Amino acid sequence: MATGSLAERLVAQARTQMGDGRVQRVHILVGALSNISPQGLRRQFARVAAGSNLGNVELVFHVVGDPLSPDALAVRVVEVDSAA
Repeated sequence: MATGSLAERLVAQARTQMGDGRVQRVHILVGALSNISPQGLRRQFARVAAGSNLGNVELVFHVVGDPLSPDALAVRVVEVDSAA
């Protein structure tokens, strides 16, 4: 799976979960077997979201360490926090 297309999918997921307010944080679940680097994904997400209301959000990664977890292969947005 290419990181660029993954970043585009995550930006789209974040857009569907965000409300009308300004987005402060996007929480991303990363499975143990997903073979995804949070640092690389952070760069790609910023590139894809540049110029949009998601361009400067903080990404919070929740890494599933158990390779036997149902989420071991998952990479998805699990929550979007709006600024108060």
